[in-house]
Amino acid sequence: MPCSDIIVIVMAAGQSSRFGSDKRIAQLNSGKTLLNATLLAIQKHFSNISIVIKPEDNLESFELSVESSTIVSSRSHLGLGYSISDAFRQLCNDENTHHYRAAAIWLADLPWVSQETCCKLTEKATPECIVKPLHQGKPGHPVVFGRNFWQELAHLENVNGANTVIKKHSNRVIHVSLDDPGVCTDVDYPDDLTESLKKHKRYINATYHPNKNYIKSQKKY
Repeated sequence: MPCSDIIVIVMAAGQSSRFGSDKRIAQLNSGKTLLNATLLAIQKHFSNISIVIKPEDNLESFELSVESSTIVSSRSHLGLGYSISDAFRQLCNDENTHHYRAAAIWLADLPWVSQETCCKLTEKATPECIVKPLHQGKPGHPVVFGRNFWQELAHLENVNGANTVIKKHSNRVIHVSLDDPGVCTDVDYPDDLTESLKKHKRYINATYHPNKNYIKSQKKY
């Protein structure tokens, strides 16, 4: 069953300046938009999703295929840290969020995170810790923040995201090493759509074989 006591905060209020256009509606080979592909990946493991958007966004234009709530970040133009702050201010003031043990900050351009990764991260999550994925030593997303850190996240005032909170509480950070390039495969430029998909397919091909169980059983005899 999907995880119901961790809420996923999808950061979709960026400016897409390096991409050159609104990458949230960029089309993948599957026909899905980048944002929808990310939401569908999240939905497989999490039942509660909230999308952070800009004040000028028209939600209907995204044609979202996943049920979710929205948070409007009035300071999104100032940078990621301010969008995170706006999101967690709303979470902290919402009585309906008191049962969540943690919140996962998930970038809107990160659709290739595996379900196995989601399971490993949620297994480690508690209200008192920060769970951070690594791939080949490189930090990635989503980062899961226990609710004890929400008030600090709500008062962020920087353009670089939540790194200040992570550094301040380095003794509470749990690093999870994963064989999943999806945690580091975001989309900054149009060419990244093609290159990231190729990387994802190589990962799938390397980790899955339809006759894997049969091959293992044959080796016993």
